[in-house]
Amino acid sequence: MNFIMIEDHNLVRQGVSKIIEEKSNYKCSGTFATVGETKTFLAEYCKNPEYEQLICIVDINLGEEDGFSLIRFITEQYSEMLCICYSMFKGAGIVEQAVSAGAVGYVSKNADLDILLQAMDKASEGTFFMEESLTSDYVIYSNLLHSLTKREKQLIELFFKNKNEEKCAEIMGISSSAVNNYLTRILSKLGVSSKKELITKFGDE
Repeated sequence: MNFIMIEDHNLVRQGVSKIIEEKSNYKCSGTFATVGETKTFLAEYCKNPEYEQLICIVDINLGEEDGFSLIRFITEQYSEMLCICYSMFKGAGIVEQAVSAGAVGYVSKNADLDILLQAMDKASEGTFFMEESLTSDYVIYSNLLHSLTKREKQLIELFFKNKNEEKCAEIMGISSSAVNNYLTRILSKLGVSSKKELITKFGDE
């Protein structure tokens, strides 16, 4: 099976894809720095009715763009493609967003590259894979999420994207006081004392 890599840092993009080829039978079909480049490639690639399934290794930060939305786009438009999130972020809230977007694997960049290869092997077998060190916090966070409303979940995701209260209010179409009310309820439900602790514990560790 072949793979593509979407990563905005050229050295990481080229280096990791080269090592994957050297240490496995996977072949790289392309590396891309942006969401736009990736969408253009997939549109052309999939014009061939006999195209082969790809593993898409996706970073979260893609300049001004968002890896979550790219994973969601790929899984919705090209359901046979397999997305693995490969990110510097290890927070359970970030992992949960990737899984919710449709990722079939999550590996942090702090992990040995053999872990990424394991994720690729599992994906090719049709099995979900998560780096072991992330699993416990992810399960805890996922269970806590059941206590939150849809709007509260939306607000948390915006906080994890470094949006301030004013920007959150604008995006959600609500007042700043409503944002603060939601935040108060979120902190109580998740057992944290501040927005900073919320982000530190579940977002960008």
